[in-house]
Amino acid sequence: MEEGLVLIGCDVSSVVTDSLCDMAKGQEVAVACFYFDFAARKEQSSASMLGAVLKQIVSGLEKVPEEIAQAYGDQRKVIGGREPQLDGIVKMLQTIAGERPTFICIDALDECVAKYRIKLLNSLNQILQRSPGTRVFVTGRPHIQAEVGIAFLEG
Repeated sequence: MEEGLVLIGCDVSSVVTDSLCDMAKGQEVAVACFYFDFAARKEQSSASMLGAVLKQIVSGLEKVPEEIAQAYGDQRKVIGGREPQLDGIVKMLQTIAGERPTFICIDALDECVAKYRIKLLNSLNQILQRSPGTRVFVTGRPHIQAEVGIAFLEG
């Protein structure tokens, strides 16, 4: 399995996440977490999930990188002011995660709608390939382990 990926059962996720957050205090380490909620499955797309991760990482910085501020500013100019699209979010995460050690924790991945899960795993793989200091921690029921392995070995 990919070096930057850890997949385990759901029962220890909060312990690992809490430990990572404690470790990151006072250091140049970013930790972002996302929990897939069964009750909100349809609203939790790959773009909204990675957007939430990006927002967490950026909120921990002293200054928003110009590239990210520009991307959000450009999207506001579009009719209706839309959010950045998945490709743009992935590029921003690659940039920001390439500057410091970054941990992305995803809890209950099995609750993510399958079509979004595939896009999410591919996007995470792209982030890992461009940001060697990034680690992805994923929890979920055992039936998604093969899907995760395939996405990172073949992606």
